[in-house]
Amino acid sequence: MIGTWNVAGRLPNEDLEIDDWLCLNEPADMYILGFQEVVPLNAGNVLGAEDNRPIPKWEAIIRRTLNKSLQPEPKYKSYSCPPSPVLMTSSSADVLADVEVVPEVNTLRNHHVGLSYGSAFMRKKYQLEKIYGDSELDWPEHSLDTPLQHVSSKAGMRRVNSSSARIGFNWMENPLCFSSQDLELDGRLKRVPHSSGNLGLLWENGEQCEVVDSPSDLSNVSDEEDCSFVAVEGKKFEYGSIQKSRKSRAKYVRIVSKQMVGIYVSVWVRRSLRRHINNLRVSPVGVGLMGYMGNKGSVSLSMSLFQTRLCFVCSHLTSGHKVGDENRRNSDVNEILRRTQFSSVIDCDQPQKIPSHDQIFWFGDLNYRLNMLDTEVRMLVARKQWDELIRSDQLSKELRFGHVFYGWKEGLIDFPPTYKYYFNSDRYFGDEPKEGEKKRSPAWCDRILWLGKGIKQLSYKQAEIRISDHRPVSSIFLVEVEVLDQRKLQRALTFTNAVVHPEDLFGEEGD
Repeated sequence: MIGTWNVAGRLPNEDLEIDDWLCLNEPADMYILGFQEVVPLNAGNVLGAEDNRPIPKWEAIIRRTLNKSLQPEPKYKSYSCPPSPVLMTSSSADVLADVEVVPEVNTLRNHHVGLSYGSAFMRKKYQLEKIYGDSELDWPEHSLDTPLQHVSSKAGMRRVNSSSARIGFNWMENPLCFSSQDLELDGRLKRVPHSSGNLGLLWENGEQCEVVDSPSDLSNVSDEEDCSFVAVEGKKFEYGSIQKSRKSRAKYVRIVSKQMVGIYVSVWVRRSLRRHINNLRVSPVGVGLMGYMGNKGSVSLSMSLFQTRLCFVCSHLTSGHKVGDENRRNSDVNEILRRTQFSSVIDCDQPQKIPSHDQIFWFGDLNYRLNMLDTEVRMLVARKQWDELIRSDQLSKELRFGHVFYGWKEGLIDFPPTYKYYFNSDRYFGDEPKEGEKKRSPAWCDRILWLGKGIKQLSYKQAEIRISDHRPVSSIFLVEVEVLDQRKLQRALTFTNAVVHPEDLFGEEGD
């Protein structure tokens, strides 16, 4: 889901409802939300220190809205799933599951299974694979370089902040640094990991201690946990119900956010999806005062979702309703395309540009207006004749003639102009003109465009939230991404290694 909203520097109330904007009737897997004018664009905010005080308010509203307890099931689901980067045991049903479960654990639930291994290490390794599988690999919202922190909780419960997951962890060289007390056969299972792979549960005195992303997650722990059992050599070891503890955690998490003066972008994903997002990069570009200030410009995000490179550009372009002002906006777009770059993992000397991505989404207050007399605009708006209005829309013309956004697409506009309203009103600015009041004809300033293959737009609409002089706009997309199947790759590599060339086999006899 892509959303854009110029909030005109207005602070939201804590109880602001944004369900309609976020399209919660059809929950998405990823939410990319772009704001413009999160702070007033006065000289102090443009030239002085950045004011980020409104950001926590908006973040709290988004988090509360996305993580409401009752939400309908998503209409579209992904059935492609790469294997785990650690143990490669995940199934296709788990990649975007709302509740992260371990398939192997479910097969052992409520059964006593006798196991016998030649060494304690193999027994411990089996416990890791069977209990934790790959589903415990969960990326934290904060820095991955944060050291382990022990957080005191309720009696009998100890939790660990784990934020140092590494994809390349070697289980054989460093099997979680077990001590001789880690696995005991007297009814207690204790696991205290001391390595970069410590993303599972911590067991102590028969109690479950779940890894959390932040100390604030402690409030999600229930007093009583359902328990199941795994038996090793006839003895039972208790582990807490992973499914129950997962359900109590936030379904959506923020993976990245960035502010540049009034432009603000925040990306939220399903918790089960964030492990598949990599190579996050941010690139802000100012094109405002003197051509470089941040009162106008863009904040762009680059990421890899599985093996597909995505780019999201949130922009606020030059305003103005006079004839010819569209050329200034076109110039802003070209400048953003020219100056936006992301550091490349492969080649530091060749940074990535916006067009080098597989799928690109551009959204924001693009500020394109209608080349039509004000009286005619208002008459057609009153009649809801959007087709007539769109013929005079500057952006539609520029797209049609290829002057800007060449090759880009926009969905059918079937909603009223998003600008300019009176605050907390359904009336357009100037419907009842007052003395000294500037004229502002209604226009579709807030837009969402896309470029790339495998993108299907499912909806494009505005939400009726009235705190700003702009209406928020949202669009839901169904996108196809490339997924590397490690099993097929491994089979191909194994087959290649097994090929024997004739010259290698008969070389000596031929000589």
